[in-house]
Amino acid sequence: MTNVLILGASGYIGKEVSRAFSRAGFRVHGLVRNEEEARILAHDEIYTIIGDIKRPESLIKNFDEADIIIDTFVDYNETAEYIKNVLNAVKQAGERRAQRGGQLTFIHTSSLWVQGETGHQGESQDSDLQPLEGVAWRVKAEQDILALVRTPNVRVIVLRPALVYGRTGGFFDRVFSGLIAGNIRLPGTLENSLSTIHVDDLAELYVKIAERAPVLKGQTLTAANRSSESVQDIIRAVRRLAGKREIKVEAHKPANVTDEGFALTQVIDTRSTRAVTNWEPRKRTFVEGVAEYFQSWKAANQQPI
Repeated sequence: MTNVLILGASGYIGKEVSRAFSRAGFRVHGLVRNEEEARILAHDEIYTIIGDIKRPESLIKNFDEADIIIDTFVDYNETAEYIKNVLNAVKQAGERRAQRGGQLTFIHTSSLWVQGETGHQGESQDSDLQPLEGVAWRVKAEQDILALVRTPNVRVIVLRPALVYGRTGGFFDRVFSGLIAGNIRLPGTLENSLSTIHVDDLAELYVKIAERAPVLKGQTLTAANRSSESVQDIIRAVRRLAGKREIKVEAHKPANVTDEGFALTQVIDTRSTRAVTNWEPRKRTFVEGVAEYFQSWKAANQQPI
């Protein structure tokens, strides 16, 4: 059975990726920070490793036992130093793997924000990068990661997810929290359009990539729905949930890199990713399924349903 190691397995993305690989028949080992997180994943039939993701050199045995390593750890305050440490650990694991045979697959989670502003006319996922300043370091990180393909017995793929929604909320937690409070504050002009992806569809794409790693090695792929969603459509959809209750919506100046990403207009054509992976998003868009996503968010956040 193929062994999968998920870095950041207790995170919003990592948890669903762990579950998707388990459903697909892989033996999944999830790296978590504490016993409480370990119990949650164990309930989903996932082996757990309690350790420090920022010290991958302490996880040599786990890296060596894995056939597939997936880095889902996303922290927009993280530094390039973390990526450098993970890269060294993967490279060394690949070199040791070469001595005994077999292949090691490494899938790294980057960010669609490295592509920057596209305008409403849209761009291909292969267009030139114009990254937000706060994620500009990721461009060099992606290059360094893809260079690992030259390491014998290592297959490397980079995945750039769009804004993720579904279940506990993701990037749209601020929208639902504002709906409860009666005051939604969003960064930017409120006239932009967002590339989005449901966390379940994203998790399934990781599985598709892992299964096709021999032909996808060295590629950069994008996870996004077929169409973008305008912030105005999102506001109208959320206001419908409120019924007759008045909901105030305010725009504010972006205060950090997450705000800046939410304020971008990103319209991305992902046909090439869908073609090479045989993957299609199946969940409804945020606007289409906002009622069910709000109910799921309330349940996850102990709000009355």
